[in-house]
Amino acid sequence: MNEKMTPEDLEKFIHRELRALPPRPAPAGFEARLQAAVEARLALRAQSAEQLEQLVHRELTALPLRKAPRSLESRVLAAIEHQAAVAWYHKSWTYWPGAVKAAFLGVATGLSGAAMAAFYLITQGADTGAMTAAAGERFAGVAALFHVLRWMAGYVSASIASIPPLWLYGGLAFVAALYATFFGLGAAAYRTLYRNN
Repeated sequence: MNEKMTPEDLEKFIHRELRALPPRPAPAGFEARLQAAVEARLALRAQSAEQLEQLVHRELTALPLRKAPRSLESRVLAAIEHQAAVAWYHKSWTYWPGAVKAAFLGVATGLSGAAMAAFYLITQGADTGAMTAAAGERFAGVAALFHVLRWMAGYVSASIASIPPLWLYGGLAFVAALYATFFGLGAAAYRTLYRNN
């Protein structure tokens, strides 16, 4: 056989070889089984939708039950335990306790009402200076906290600015190297312990 045959030549060669084989005798009962299968196929086409549904249902219920994998039960139980261990505030709204739902609705309604009232007063020409002064008196504690946080942010930025750039970049590079090492070791442990199992 020529080893430089094209795929078409190879296909023709195989076709010739298969046609040159002597015919095989059919197995015993093959013709009867083939005729029965053809008649069954034709009968299926003539059946109504309900009869076909009943036939398919009978055939499916006659199949043997599949055996569940050995690890299925443990995986399902572990998933149920994990779901039960998740805190309510990490779940959807339907899992929140009733008191928390009520408090959230109250706060959200109050904030929405305050926003609409402020918008209405501003559009009606209310004195925004007087409104700002009244809000400032009520939220004096929040303003003080804001000033403290602003002072802390300024102090931190001044402290960072006083660090020599070489030390700062070296420290950041060291922390990045630690993170890269941590993730590399984690990936290697995962491949070794879990993926091979």
